[in-house]
Amino acid sequence: MAIVKMKKLTLLGMRAEREPILRALQTMQCLEVTELQGETAELIGQVETGHDSSDLQRVKWALDKLAKYDKEKKPMFGQYPNIAPEESARVLEQRQDIMALTTRMENIERELSELRGQETRIRTSAQQMAPWQGLDASPDALAASHTVMQMAGEVPTRNLQTLSDALSPYPAIISTVGTLQDKSLVYVAVHHSAKENALPLMEEAEFVRENFSQLGSLTPSEFSAGLQAQEKDIAARREQLAKDTESLALHIPEFKILHDLLSLQISQNHAAGKSAQTATTFLLEGWVPAEYADRMTAQIKKISPACAIRFEDPADDEEPTILFRNGPVATAFEPVVEGFSLPTYRGIDPTAVMAPFYACLFGMMLSDAAYGLIMAVALLAFVKVKKIPVRNAKMLYMLIFCGGATVFWGITYNTFFGFAPLPGLARFFPLDAVNDPLPVMGLCLAIGIIHLFTGLGVAMYMNIRRGDVAAAICDQFSWFLLISGLIMLILPPTAAVGRILALTGVSIILLFKRRDTLNPFKRLLSGLGALYGMSSWLSDILSYMRLFGMGLATGVIGMVFNVLISMVWSGGIFAKVFAVVLFIVCHLFNLGINALGAYVHSCRLQYIEFFGKFYEDGGKPFRPLDMKTRYVSIQNAHAE
Repeated sequence: MAIVKMKKLTLLGMRAEREPILRALQTMQCLEVTELQGETAELIGQVETGHDSSDLQRVKWALDKLAKYDKEKKPMFGQYPNIAPEESARVLEQRQDIMALTTRMENIERELSELRGQETRIRTSAQQMAPWQGLDASPDALAASHTVMQMAGEVPTRNLQTLSDALSPYPAIISTVGTLQDKSLVYVAVHHSAKENALPLMEEAEFVRENFSQLGSLTPSEFSAGLQAQEKDIAARREQLAKDTESLALHIPEFKILHDLLSLQISQNHAAGKSAQTATTFLLEGWVPAEYADRMTAQIKKISPACAIRFEDPADDEEPTILFRNGPVATAFEPVVEGFSLPTYRGIDPTAVMAPFYACLFGMMLSDAAYGLIMAVALLAFVKVKKIPVRNAKMLYMLIFCGGATVFWGITYNTFFGFAPLPGLARFFPLDAVNDPLPVMGLCLAIGIIHLFTGLGVAMYMNIRRGDVAAAICDQFSWFLLISGLIMLILPPTAAVGRILALTGVSIILLFKRRDTLNPFKRLLSGLGALYGMSSWLSDILSYMRLFGMGLATGVIGMVFNVLISMVWSGGIFAKVFAVVLFIVCHLFNLGINALGAYVHSCRLQYIEFFGKFYEDGGKPFRPLDMKTRYVSIQNAHAE
């Protein structure tokens, strides 16, 4: 149970030294800069970040475009390659050159966009001209005759024969050159002497003249051939641009380093933007883990001997941010607490107390030794091969511990891939959820009671730590007595003692629930209202029956799979091969679905039943000015 003790830092220094001081603090990664309050807030200055932010967005865009050429993908769980300070300095010196490469990529993207637009227009024109390939005349040729009116256009197919018959008495010809849906594309030639008679007939037949202005002196087929040539040129240019882009992939390492350097610089600028400043000085406040105070003072004094530094304990009305500090086992279970809500600074970190219960509950619900062994061994091998520390992969380590607990409970239930391979274990672990469920139910309820009592114990500890012993006795210990007494009443040998304990607990609750008032009626009514909480205790205890239900479901589903697979196994060699594959798939599915259920329900029992007895939430996480990056690990280097 370790919420790190915080100190409030107040730092006054020369404005010219603000950047190197913040750089050192960022390297230490132990200061969360806070907004100034009161009169000093009026002196908060603006720190220009636009140039760096713009460059960062452009570099990020370039990396996204080059991602398909990146052979070194982003590592898992923060195992980033280390970059020497000399390499960072070299990249900073080449910042303008790298940004010029980004500009080159932007120009390539702009040209590709223009090519896509051209290609769209070409394809649209090609689609328009495709039906006219049978017209062997250009617009200029159609307009060249002085005695004959030539034109091309479309007419509804239903009217084509009518138009042809109507024009037959006149010196005119009409021929079909193509079709388009329910339209016929036609060429019409009419002698000028019949023009006045032919045009009304053509209008009556819904003839629409085609405008071939884009063709010029080309025929539709010649124009289409030109479009095809343009498409080939565009394809060739696009291929060349793709090669140009691929050639820039050689600079991906520099892009990544510059991206992270700019990110660090922007984080530093944001921290500087929270400080107050005058023409020559700056003032900064923030939260620092108490253990770093001396080292931070020494580091800052090296940079600025004249800098004034003060560390103070948080005031009563101040709520520092929350940082956990646990051992390697408890650290793995921190995501469970973080997924609910962080405790208040003056509250308590329940991780260490909760961790063994969480693993136990998870193991009872998954309850198959083979499943637990697969989880533990596979995940342990993965984190060891990848050399991932606990803090970078808490969830994986938590599942490793939960896998170990599952192995224990799987052996206890004598369940291995849904089988019971060790019948002799029944002498030592007489638990069989399928054939004899009552002992298992009793065990689940007993563990639930212990879990709930532990929550009450934590609440007592918190009250005693605050000096409120009366609350510890009246609000928690009284329920210990009452619940314990009621349980003992069930057993004849302990019924007498249980009666005494229960009556003692009831008396304390009735008389001291409202101990802040001397009015006996208010005390009695408040006590009676508190005793109604027995119903919630009953529902809380019964909630632990899900341990039995989930464990039973895992075993029964595994048994059903085994029965079905045994039926397949009874066939020939191909059936046996299929049965092996089916065995693996089915049990992996059973493992996955029930592990997910065990995770969710274990969290539920912690959040509702356990935390409900003592937890005080509302804390905010500690967000220090740090060196977190996306692609590489950088130390002591910043963008300029």
